[in-house]
Amino acid sequence: MRLVALILLLLFASPGSAQVSPFEFNGVALGSDLASIERTARFSCTEPRSPVADQVCRLKSGEREAIANAPVKGLLLYFYARKLEMITLTLDPKHFTDVVGALTKQYGSGSLETESIQNVTGATFENKIYSWRRNKATLEAQTYGRNLETSSVIYRTDFSLEEYTRRSAAKPAGR
Repeated sequence: MRLVALILLLLFASPGSAQVSPFEFNGVALGSDLASIERTARFSCTEPRSPVADQVCRLKSGEREAIANAPVKGLLLYFYARKLEMITLTLDPKHFTDVVGALTKQYGSGSLETESIQNVTGATFENKIYSWRRNKATLEAQTYGRNLETSSVIYRTDFSLEEYTRRSAAKPAGR
């Protein structure tokens, strides 16, 4: 009987069986509820007129955030059914290497992909895309987000991507 109890103890105490904590940005974790964010009074939350989420919260005027000591230009929190499913950050590309270093220190080695992108004059730039996976979620950092002036960091649950895709497909034609 003691042997069975010891085996069960070792099995459930092993690192492989431990729940890995969710991705988080400065204490705001994927899966957080909307009420906890609203209680901080640092964010302004609205219902968007698009399938992107049920609620989107952004930092209020005068509030500031940083990642790896780099100032964040933009921070958005996306909620479905009052649960945080995606966090997006934008920052100056000059801070990208430091941010990736901090994310690697926190979450371990991620995967790396590269792609070439061009500006309007045809100059080519290398866009590095780092990604980490855990708990049915992805953390992705891109040298260049939507344009060459910003890097992006996106924390996203698989559900958020599936729900956005579903809602976008259901959007009436002509709207």
